[in-house]
Amino acid sequence: MNEIELYTEKFLKYCTTHRKLSPLSVKHYGFDMRIFMRFLTEYDPSVTSCSQVTKEILNAYLNYLSDKYKVKTIKRKIACLRSFYNFLEYEEIIDNNPFQKFRMNMKEGFRLPKTMALAEINLILDAAYSQNAKGPGEEFTRIRDAVILELLFAGGLRVSELCDLTYSDLDISTGSLCIHGKGNKERIVYLENDEIIRVIKEYLNIRNALDIDLPFLFVTKFKAQMSTQGVRNLVTKYTKLAGITKNITPHVFRHSFASLLLEEGVDIKFIQDFLGHSSISTTQIYLHTTGDKKREIMSKMHPRRKLDFSSPESKL
Repeated sequence: MNEIELYTEKFLKYCTTHRKLSPLSVKHYGFDMRIFMRFLTEYDPSVTSCSQVTKEILNAYLNYLSDKYKVKTIKRKIACLRSFYNFLEYEEIIDNNPFQKFRMNMKEGFRLPKTMALAEINLILDAAYSQNAKGPGEEFTRIRDAVILELLFAGGLRVSELCDLTYSDLDISTGSLCIHGKGNKERIVYLENDEIIRVIKEYLNIRNALDIDLPFLFVTKFKAQMSTQGVRNLVTKYTKLAGITKNITPHVFRHSFASLLLEEGVDIKFIQDFLGHSSISTTQIYLHTTGDKKREIMSKMHPRRKLDFSSPESKL
């Protein structure tokens, strides 16, 4: 194990114990650091010491990433590396931080988030509720899948947040969920819909009868925690059953939750809170998704429609 590998392990432990990052965030940091270390072994000459990394090497790494990843992903990997070197500097492991003179000017192309119309969401939910179960095992899967799809839309949850839900996060008496978001930030989601509460209770009755010794709310038929990939697979399954050909992911439910609330006139600050965004600028991307609603408002509500110059009475 060389020096960089040694301090990477210490850095990841520091992220867990001191920065209190979520296990998923630490996992991503570890993945990003492994990519950087692989680059350093391929660099000529190879680099094994933290203090050997210079601004020139960082620029070379940036070029290396640019050939493989999109701007958003590159920024995340560089941010991870910057945090690593700030950690080294704080722990007095290095005298000079190469990021002090490193500048990265990369503009990310603007892309509208992919969303669904309410009619499409209705088709997907209908496909889940309409499944015919053959036996207790299939009935468990059918009800579980329906609850998962309902919560993806009802609360705008990230797929990782949904999979990490435990019994203690759900208060069925108040119809609320405690969501553990990015950076271990908690938020409350209220489920103000009788149909959703009913199907959750139905799922819990079946789930409790299976004698599964796991705290997680959603489990597989093999009595294991539901994985994020498992949720993606079931979303794909019911999207196809609904006859929808475009690619729908759990995150599209989250985007749709936000954009549809915005079209209903909900203040963007509330939507920021619902989504668990740290910055309002992250939420503002949904302001660009409501073109049809803006057109409707301008058509039906603009004061100009009250003016009429075609009749003699309207002329001066």
